[in-house]
Amino acid sequence: MQVPGLIASLQRYRWLVVAVVVVAGLVGGGYAWYRETYPYGCSHCCDKQLASLLLQYADLHGGWFPKGEATPEASLSLLRREFPEWVTANLLRGKTVPEAAVQARLDDGKLLTPDTCGWHYIEGLRKSDDPKLALFWDKAGLGHFGERLSGGGHRVGFVDGWVEYVAGDRWEEFVAEQQRLRAALKR
Repeated sequence: MQVPGLIASLQRYRWLVVAVVVVAGLVGGGYAWYRETYPYGCSHCCDKQLASLLLQYADLHGGWFPKGEATPEASLSLLRREFPEWVTANLLRGKTVPEAAVQARLDDGKLLTPDTCGWHYIEGLRKSDDPKLALFWDKAGLGHFGERLSGGGHRVGFVDGWVEYVAGDRWEEFVAEQQRLRAALKR
């Protein structure tokens, strides 16, 4: 084909070429936005559901939240043994750990480890403790659906079942306050 013929053919299909370029840009841009917004993928490892189940567990265990295992993550996974129909691998994984890795451990009858649980769980607390005490938060600091939070921070579950967002610029102060509150516990 001669060059003038090629140019004429391309001009006939220019809208198709433009459409392909636009669609490719939209798809690529959308993918980049998704990966930036949801660094571990979109998930709904519901912190409110976890808070509710922890309160139910405490009601059945003299006010104590799960405790006594080798790691806080292992203790948290005791929820699965108490409420197998409600506590799924998806809930226990947090927002960063692949569900299949958690499901494999649970299927083998094993408790979770720090590497197979995305929740930071504070072990040794009771339902009657100071309601300002944090019981858990997402280790990576992601939002309710696994989205990156603007300005950092974490969604935190407290011993009274309340869940709230603690902004990144308050996070160090919050952690220091939590250490003081736990040190003041009389056991």
